[in-house]
Amino acid sequence: MEQRIDRRHFLRAAVPLSAGLAAAADLTTKPMAEVRVGFVGVGRRGSSIVRQLLRLKGCRLVAVCDIRPESVAAMQRLAEKADQPTPAAYDRGPTDYLRLCERDDLDLIVNAVPWNLHAPVSLACLRAGKHAATETPAAQTIDQCWQLVEASEKVGKHCMLLENYCYAREVMCVLNMLRQGLFGEPMHTYAGYQKEALYYYFSADGTLTFAGEGALNRMGNYYPAHFAGPPAQWLDINRGDAFDYLVSMGNYSRAYNRYASEIFGSDNPYARMKIEGSDISNTLIRTKNGRSLHLIHDDRLPRPYRHLYHLMGTNGLFENEDSRVHIHGRSPGEWTVAGKRQVARQFEPLSNYYKEFEHPLWRDLGSLATSSGHGGSDFLCCYRVINALITGTYPDIDVYDTVAWSAIVELSERSARNRSQVVDFPDFTRSRWKTRKPLPITGAKV
Repeated sequence: MEQRIDRRHFLRAAVPLSAGLAAAADLTTKPMAEVRVGFVGVGRRGSSIVRQLLRLKGCRLVAVCDIRPESVAAMQRLAEKADQPTPAAYDRGPTDYLRLCERDDLDLIVNAVPWNLHAPVSLACLRAGKHAATETPAAQTIDQCWQLVEASEKVGKHCMLLENYCYAREVMCVLNMLRQGLFGEPMHTYAGYQKEALYYYFSADGTLTFAGEGALNRMGNYYPAHFAGPPAQWLDINRGDAFDYLVSMGNYSRAYNRYASEIFGSDNPYARMKIEGSDISNTLIRTKNGRSLHLIHDDRLPRPYRHLYHLMGTNGLFENEDSRVHIHGRSPGEWTVAGKRQVARQFEPLSNYYKEFEHPLWRDLGSLATSSGHGGSDFLCCYRVINALITGTYPDIDVYDTVAWSAIVELSERSARNRSQVVDFPDFTRSRWKTRKPLPITGAKV
């Protein structure tokens, strides 16, 4: 198995934590009556997160940063409408977030800036002694992943990924059912994007957005956390199991050329440019305990929208397209003893299980959540981050989850560009995954 491991990464894996370095896995924080928040990047996605934060009791928006003064002013007005003091404005340019980080009246800094800035902003927050929460992916390189881990451990502050897809109702119900043994032992997951999203990559004038530039020549999975995160929690990754290695394969690219020509005309440069990336990326991951994940990233071809989440266990399976399950010994169409078949096995709706196995977070807050974006998961994601700090409890998604899911960006690219070479995952937990307990199933009343 050929690998590329540099000396710095080898030393990180081989040398235990120094005496002065606290493991983020053991990090406890004191409860606080109020979480004072600074926010960096309040465009379309960032402003939607601000709206959810302003709904949360005990969360106060203290400062807002963006390169567009009008966007900052809009968030100031939102805070005022929520009966909060006017947040301070930071709009002096692309690095004004550094000035925001210097404030001594902030507990948490959230960022929803372009992908390539997620890690730099989060690192600035951590190094300034603030908790950090970031949009996905948290990092573009393995080196950035290690920097986030080391900064979090050094200052004793959380670095949390705002992975809202982990809070979808179906995803959380399946997690609860898994913990209660209905699916048996989880064996394999299949998850990914299948939707047409090139509108997000192009501006109205035919130039590329930050996302379009970032995705242009990628062959790997450059946006993995939405579909690595929920399966990782199902499989207890970093809490009893860990990602071991992956292989990735990308096909050729035609979608940028087709879309640019169709929408902007044949004279658009992206209608003629040779694209070195892939329209579809497939990545296979094997875990230390021998489980597997298949991640597909397919967001360029013309197709109806759908997201995929499949779970295969020793006692049943879940498929999200029709929100259906089959549980051995419980669902209709069972085999009888002695090999005599009654009828063919049948699926049944997951909704049949909500009354008994609804995740307690959805049971407690589902009525509030459904008015937020992404089917209610935006609100619950923000709630969990703020609640963890208010109560001093450990977050659902910690720095090790944040970097493990984000590491797929570089690792899948490296594999896809080298004939699907096997690439090992770094062990960001430094073997602590072996003894860490699974994510607890808790509701709103912690």
